[in-house]
Amino acid sequence: MNSSDEIKLLLSKKELFLFDLDGTLFNTLGDLAPAVNYAMKHFGLSTHSVDLIQTFIGNGALNLVRRAIAAHFIKNDLGEPKKAGGGCDFEKSIREEKIVAEVLTREGYTEEKIAEIYKVYTEYYWDHCTENTEPYEGVLESIKKINAENKRAAMLTNKPFAPSKKILQKFGLENAFAVILCGDTTPERKPSPAGIFEILRQTGVAPEKAVMIGDDTPDVMAARNAGIDCITLLEGFGKCENLLPLEPRYRVGHIKDLVGFSLQ
Repeated sequence: MNSSDEIKLLLSKKELFLFDLDGTLFNTLGDLAPAVNYAMKHFGLSTHSVDLIQTFIGNGALNLVRRAIAAHFIKNDLGEPKKAGGGCDFEKSIREEKIVAEVLTREGYTEEKIAEIYKVYTEYYWDHCTENTEPYEGVLESIKKINAENKRAAMLTNKPFAPSKKILQKFGLENAFAVILCGDTTPERKPSPAGIFEILRQTGVAPEKAVMIGDDTPDVMAARNAGIDCITLLEGFGKCENLLPLEPRYRVGHIKDLVGFSLQ
């Protein structure tokens, strides 16, 4: 973790704050998990614990569904961990794109079949995406404070636009961001830097005046690929064992820890 003085100094130099959504600004797990399990059950696959589904999150909703499907079979191969963090081989496998692809191919899950499952997941999630989702402590106040200080907030998420907009509208944040780029509206999804470059272009802010704030590997890598600073949240949806090997320069525990620094 960085000292509060280091974080305060960093934030004082920034004019643009780019936020991830899931696990950064909002705890969306309470709606994501039921949607995943609804789709799994609909197609005769095993459901997963909420803690386990958290480990599937990252790189967009389609990858979430792909991992959930593959996990049904990887459980049989390696055994399901009794709790999050309790099955290193399992959790490592489910985050490896190559392993997931191999399992899906082996079990006959074509892209067309995966798309059918994804469609069921999407329709359910979009209908229920605000039922159990809440902003983390201090988030609403912080976004308002950024705007009040004549600085700017932006959102860069791999989540599709429709549920993102619905969540923002529920909490009165639909007009709080200078730019909102989502998984289906950004030039390329994180970890590509393309979304960051587009936000910088639209806002006219120099890279050195911008900072990405996110909780998972795609956020860290997108910022790194774009050449901007990043504050990595170690207590979001991402896992420390995946984040720490990236050696992120600026680290805090949770988004609420930034509230004390006023984000200004």
